Amino acid sequence: MDTAVFSSEPILNNLKDFQRNTVHWVFSKLFEREHNSRFLVADEVGLGKTLVARGVIAKTIEYLSSKQERIDILYICSNASIATQNI
Repeated sequence: MDTAVFSSEPILNNLKDFQRNTVHWVFSKLFEREHNSRFLVADEVGLGKTLVARGVIAKTIEYLSSKQERIDILYICSNASIATQNI
């Protein structure tokens, strides 16, 4: 396994407070509190749902990288421009 440790902090540090709070809330629902397998983030256009998703993915990679060797992520978005921004 790779010895490099992935950190979500560089991604989370670029978020606004309310986006970062949402990332932490979603992550806690998925992995810490209720262990939900799905979570929907819905808000008005332009408030950063894509950035929140990116933050949740980063925290998930950080969390799972010490627990398993391989992490597969399926990312579906509305267009190639957004996908390219998040690679």
